[in-house]
Amino acid sequence: MKTPAEDMHKERGSRRTNSEVAGPARDPVLDRGAIALLAYSYWEARGSQNDSPDEDWLRAEAELRKRLASTPTD
Repeated sequence: MKTPAEDMHKERGSRRTNSEVAGPARDPVLDRGAIALLAYSYWEARGSQNDSPDEDWLRAEAELRKRLASTPTD
């Protein structure tokens, strides 16, 4: 059974090319589950309106990238 986040955000194609996916470590691959959960929380915060799931998804991706960028590395 799908979670509401999985149901709301169906599989999306990547906007990145194969060379970007295998690119430098400074662009880590984000966990799709983490993106889905954060996007779902944004959707809930908006009152569960079904008007912009793509916006929620992109906002969640950007937020997680920002968090990863500010995380100190060894």
